[in-house]
Amino acid sequence: MRLSYFCEEQILAAWLTLDEALHQVLSHVVSINETQILSIDEAFGHVLAESLYSPLDVPPWNNSAMDGYALNLENEHAENLTLTITQTIKAGELSELTLNGKECARIMTGAPIPPGANTVVMQENVERTGSKIQISGRITRGDNIRPKAGDIAKSQRLFEKGHRLRAQDLMLLSSVGIHKMCVFRAPKVAIVATGDELVAVTDTPDEKQIYESHRVGLRAKLKALHCEVTDAGILKDDQATITQTFASLAASHDLVISSGGVSVGDADWVKPALQRLGDLHLWKIAIKPGKPFAFGQFGACLFCGLPGNPVSAFVTFEQLVVPLLHKLAGESSNNEFVIQKPLNVKATLTTSIKRRAGRVEFARGRFIQNEAGELSVSLLPKQSSSVMTSLTHANCYIVIPAESEGLSENTVVTIQPFSLLI
Repeated sequence: MRLSYFCEEQILAAWLTLDEALHQVLSHVVSINETQILSIDEAFGHVLAESLYSPLDVPPWNNSAMDGYALNLENEHAENLTLTITQTIKAGELSELTLNGKECARIMTGAPIPPGANTVVMQENVERTGSKIQISGRITRGDNIRPKAGDIAKSQRLFEKGHRLRAQDLMLLSSVGIHKMCVFRAPKVAIVATGDELVAVTDTPDEKQIYESHRVGLRAKLKALHCEVTDAGILKDDQATITQTFASLAASHDLVISSGGVSVGDADWVKPALQRLGDLHLWKIAIKPGKPFAFGQFGACLFCGLPGNPVSAFVTFEQLVVPLLHKLAGESSNNEFVIQKPLNVKATLTTSIKRRAGRVEFARGRFIQNEAGELSVSLLPKQSSSVMTSLTHANCYIVIPAESEGLSENTVVTIQPFSLLI
């Protein structure tokens, strides 16, 4: 027993930790530098190849923050004023009439402040009789005015090179009249599944086959990351076919992702094909699930070999391939790539967890939040890497440290939520 434990310790020591593997993977990634000009309607999710600066002030002039009355307040404060309405100004209209201290203008939200005005009083604090208004309560000079350039000044940098454009970013760019931008081209990624036992979901399996499930999930994840995806289908467990397909895909893609065939079985031909065509940089990582993860490259084309079990493939894709794709796409901050790690939060474990130390584990769980805002998390009963329902029923990973030999009930643990919405 002691010998067996000693051998296992030696094996684990030879495997890379997740952080070691991630840094090794990223050290081989060269960001795409090819660029293209896209319209604002096409640019969502793409990464900027140059910084963007505002061509104008926002707002372009002082304007009203609400519907009310614009006036010229001579002192810092005033109350119980009676003023005469001389004009009405709507959004999109510009007044050239200057207000004196006894006059006011009916004004709508967003309308430019007329000459002479320095304050807007909201209509709820005004009693109007014909062309006169009586202001109740105390008002202060500058109330309810959005100042020129109060949000954005002309020539101010809006987004730096390396920023991935979000929906709110496009709204801001539209608000300053920027409708075309230079971005890095999207990563070209090919996906392929391997295994004699696999059949496409549109086909009919025989008594010894199962439906292949990885590619549909990978396509969805890759498209969410705004990659150009080529689905190369399912390959049989044949070394020549796998090698030829990898070579062909590598010639026209930035990254090839395969699932299955990366272990040490007699029919696992992915690793030999990679070694024959290019370089194998790493293989086997001390995480659970997801140990047999292969990373290398065919010349300039990167390669990731995901495990055959679906949960293992999903975990390794999220933990290792997603950061790779962020760097490949050109994402950066101040011209440096920064690893965007998953959000880690604390939750109280509702049940105990038995396990063997050695590998960091991404156990699937469900967390809830009580009325006090406190989080608790439960381990799902089925944790096999082949059980897809452990992912579909979960809403988080329970991250168990490699050195942990088990966790007791009521222990505070780290979780990685799949979404911030429960």
